[in-house]
Amino acid sequence: MKLEKMITLLEEIAPPDTQESWDNSGVQLAAGPLEIRKVLLTLEITDAVIEEAAEENADMIITHHPLIFSGIKTVDYRDVIGSYIVKLLNMGISVYSCHTPFDKLEGGNNDFLAELIGLKDVDGFQTDGTLDMIGRVGTLPKSMTLEAMHKLLAKKLKLKQSQIRTVGKGDMSIQKVGICTGAGADLMKLAIENDCQLFITGDVKYHEAQDAAALGLALIDAGHYGTEKSFAANFAKKLAEKTDGKIEILESNVDIDPFKMV
Repeated sequence: MKLEKMITLLEEIAPPDTQESWDNSGVQLAAGPLEIRKVLLTLEITDAVIEEAAEENADMIITHHPLIFSGIKTVDYRDVIGSYIVKLLNMGISVYSCHTPFDKLEGGNNDFLAELIGLKDVDGFQTDGTLDMIGRVGTLPKSMTLEAMHKLLAKKLKLKQSQIRTVGKGDMSIQKVGICTGAGADLMKLAIENDCQLFITGDVKYHEAQDAAALGLALIDAGHYGTEKSFAANFAKKLAEKTDGKIEILESNVDIDPFKMV
């Protein structure tokens, strides 16, 4: 499949014009051959992922997190991102990133997590008469305690319970839930405005957790990686439907979670 055709299909799956203003979804590197035969899906670029792509002879890596997030004035192999760019260019491997468009997408990261924990009547956050699809709000079929939700998330996300942090009393009753996969603590007040009793996200800072406690909002931090590691498998299914066997689609086997429980 030609590179330009591949980019067109990726943009059809999750249109880049739906991304947040601060995001940088889309083509990161157009470096490889014009013909794309094999792609590798991963949450983000690391040295191990680049090595895996080279070993698998992948022509393109598709990530959730952008390789290039802000403006670059220089490409220096001595910097982390610079070293990735130099290696990928030398190997002829292109990179496409689908970040907030896939968070917002129907069936994307947020919907995947909502379905995983059994939420019903799922929609975006209501704000000023419009829907903000960067997160989701839904209702559990039956109320459950915060402790029970903690255990359910650990089971469904295949995490240890110790990897998940919780704010609120364990016996607190939960039914309406807000979600923002990745790092969404800035949406906590929006969750409260939408009458959520619980907000699930990742990368929560100390003072954000204190704010949630003060505001009476139950909060679960299941980690940035934990809430978004489903990206590769989820996106692979959507891409397979679009490409109809014309390219080989691989899901990365690299565990990129930088945090290890010891």
